[in-house]
Amino acid sequence: MGIWRSALLTSVTFGLWAGMCAFHQLPGEKQLEPTRDPIHHVFRTDGKFVHNVGRLQLQITNFGETGNQDNPRLTTVPSAEWPQGSGDDYLFAAGLWVGALDASGIPHVTTATYDREFSPDIAPVNVCVPLPIDQVADVRESYEGIPGGNRIISSSVNPDDDGDGRVDEDFLNGIDDDGDGLCDEDYSSIGQQMFASEYNDYQPTTRQLYPEHVPLGIKVQQTSYAWATPGQNDFVGMDYKIINVSGRALRNVYVAIFADMDVGNRAACLNCYYRDDEAGLIDTTVQYVGPTGDFVKRRIQMGYMWDNPDDPGRLQEAKGGDVPGYFGCMFLNHTTDPSGASAPRHVGITAYKFFSGATSFPAGGDPQNDAQRYLLMSDPQLNPDVVGQIVSGRPLDYRFIMATGPFRSIPPDSSLIISVAWVIGLGRGPSQSGGTMIDNAINAQQVFDGLYTDLDGNALTGTCGKETCLLGGGVGSPRFTYVIPESSLCRLRFHADVNTVFADVPPWDNLTPCNLQQDGKYVCQEALGGTLVHCASADTLPKAITAQTCTPDTYVDFDCDVNTGQGGREHLVNWVAAAPLPAPYYAGQDGRGEVSDFQHLYSSRDDSTRISAWFFPGDHKVTLKWNNFAEQVRDAQRGNLKEFLGYRIFRASGWNRPLGTNAPARNLWSLIGEWRADPKGTPAHPLSELIDTSMPIINISPVLVRWDPARRRVVNDSTFTPVTEIDTLFAVGRYSFVDTHVLNGFPYFYSIVPLSTVPGDSAGADVVLQGNPSANNAQVVYPRGDSRNDQSEVFVVPNPYKGGAEWDLVPREEDPSGTKVTFMNLPRTKGTIHVYTVAGDLVKDIPFDGRPSGDLQYGKDSVTGGKGSVPWNLISRNGQKIVSGIYLYSVDTDLGKQVGRFIIIR
Repeated sequence: MGIWRSALLTSVTFGLWAGMCAFHQLPGEKQLEPTRDPIHHVFRTDGKFVHNVGRLQLQITNFGETGNQDNPRLTTVPSAEWPQGSGDDYLFAAGLWVGALDASGIPHVTTATYDREFSPDIAPVNVCVPLPIDQVADVRESYEGIPGGNRIISSSVNPDDDGDGRVDEDFLNGIDDDGDGLCDEDYSSIGQQMFASEYNDYQPTTRQLYPEHVPLGIKVQQTSYAWATPGQNDFVGMDYKIINVSGRALRNVYVAIFADMDVGNRAACLNCYYRDDEAGLIDTTVQYVGPTGDFVKRRIQMGYMWDNPDDPGRLQEAKGGDVPGYFGCMFLNHTTDPSGASAPRHVGITAYKFFSGATSFPAGGDPQNDAQRYLLMSDPQLNPDVVGQIVSGRPLDYRFIMATGPFRSIPPDSSLIISVAWVIGLGRGPSQSGGTMIDNAINAQQVFDGLYTDLDGNALTGTCGKETCLLGGGVGSPRFTYVIPESSLCRLRFHADVNTVFADVPPWDNLTPCNLQQDGKYVCQEALGGTLVHCASADTLPKAITAQTCTPDTYVDFDCDVNTGQGGREHLVNWVAAAPLPAPYYAGQDGRGEVSDFQHLYSSRDDSTRISAWFFPGDHKVTLKWNNFAEQVRDAQRGNLKEFLGYRIFRASGWNRPLGTNAPARNLWSLIGEWRADPKGTPAHPLSELIDTSMPIINISPVLVRWDPARRRVVNDSTFTPVTEIDTLFAVGRYSFVDTHVLNGFPYFYSIVPLSTVPGDSAGADVVLQGNPSANNAQVVYPRGDSRNDQSEVFVVPNPYKGGAEWDLVPREEDPSGTKVTFMNLPRTKGTIHVYTVAGDLVKDIPFDGRPSGDLQYGKDSVTGGKGSVPWNLISRNGQKIVSGIYLYSVDTDLGKQVGRFIIIR
């Protein structure tokens, strides 16, 4: 947590103290108690948005911070928990930094952490979502295949969702960006779970909080992606699109990630788990299968931390809370320039440094102002080429910065995209068995690298290495000539002595036909059928570029890599992974609160592809209702093939709300059952058992499918006739399951996990995909008794209460006792339970409403009765824990009054 105790204060302490009366801690202290937070309430700091489909649970905000500085006082919300439910956290907070020079050469840096100088838009314009203005600039969740989120991935799907001739012009932000009167109707949705947010550095409230802040005039569109697939579930990818809206060019731009990775288990030692971390820099070359299917070599650079194992013999190293993972951040992609003139020469880190303690910047500590921040980001002596791989010398509370740049200029209304990955693994690695941080970093790079696809459906584009379409200007614009330099690999690879300059490139033999050299990759087709061809060696002459639309003649081998642009695949798609279908979603309430009985939140009007499931508590039962939206998600890479198989239902029980996590651990989940549309040959039940045919249809959509099941591949030519299939979306309640193996008053979680199949070359090679069961404490369900027609049988459980109960939970801020007694058999009406001492002193008034909800009729039967039980946490109306003794209660309703008693033994 480090210099947050110092840097956050140094730059803005006086301004906040005088203007906002906020209180901060001194260096070396931790902030554990709630404080008055001066930031605007539109900042998402409650932990509602956590990537939870994979093993890495990473918290996302709407102002550029990853993790959450508020977590010491929100101990149930993970910043970067791994794995889910373990309480092992690897991050305090990290944030985006962007620095540039102004016209006078003065540096300015905007930071997301510790100073929160980025902000969501407080008063956005062109709002298109039905929300209060101060709730618009929030994080938004989606998934690959969601309506309106078609991405550029193959010719089988049209990425122009709204048919206006533009692609992905309406970012997922609740604003009508393209002014067409529609809302978030054409954006790119990636991964099994995607979070999107938009923020900037020029909000007036930012200047009020940080008077010394000088805005760069930038807007950032941030997206993050997660998957559940093994091998892809130990990292979260992120894209930062930095848009210059200042009206002037930004010069000498640097982009950095500042990370305070407090590594350990908070429950073990909340005040000290972070004090024995180690930090380091990885700079190594790895080899893996690239987007063309061939092996590529890649330089991997990563800032990372890990928890130093406790040594009981050395008190300074026995901090408690040991955790096994190694956690790091890496740049996956950004603009490059081989000459280094306009951008870094290669993707990666150009400056790295770690810090500890509260030393001044000149003495090697954290930067305190923009000049020092920019100096740190741009220091050539911190380049990995200079410092090499480094590690810390002793366990301390560390944080680090990793920067890349300079990007010489970002013109007005232009953008720069920086792609990063947060990666975790068991050990540093690499390892032959996989699973280490470096192994998972390679997996992250592979997913980002993606694959080449036939986007235009033309087999003549993407041949003999030609992957880039070059176009001339508009009407009347001068043409230009594409010239390949003499020293370029594009020319030298056709020379017999090429390996004297490029050692890994095989020599060319001018006496051997082109089709017999290097697997015939340099043979260029000029017409379908393969009769008209030429060798790519003839394409090294200067080429006049005048065309305004892409045709086979306009493609060139721009990257000098014959493996990119083969087999008609001319377009590189990033972020490609096998994603299980998205699970039906029960919203719960928020990231922190437990919903003891959510029925006051429920309305069938809220049902959508977002709210696609409801879990209703009943008397010794929980009723699960969901719709079939997951079945509408098709595989665009496979010609819109429908890959849905069925559902598995999981239940988690035995959860006691441990500190440091807000989700049940993996060992608490158990499989209730599996249902498939075609259960033949499997132990699954028929899906028809769950279907309620009375549910209404919400939407019907025709889908053109280009998957040939006989050849088991996508076909875009005249040899195959596409098939039109119909997708029918039903309302929530299309599927229903009742779990009767539950106890009233105990917490349960449910996860409905779709099953899908990825076809292989044969039926035996098909792969079944399944997401991980997951939930958080906002989605907990407590079964409870139904209300009764009278109030003659009200009783208390347990009675007597002897120091605790089986359903007790770990106390926390919203529930300081963690225990409860429950009043059962309440009447089907509104009323109040009055609790008294035997001396007649009022201890607590507990209101209740046992009337059934009027909006819970699904199909034939109501899913639940009225709420017939109410818990009490044994906290008096004065906020104190009650003492041992005999207590009386009176149930007062329009039906009359019933009295009783119960005993508390502490």
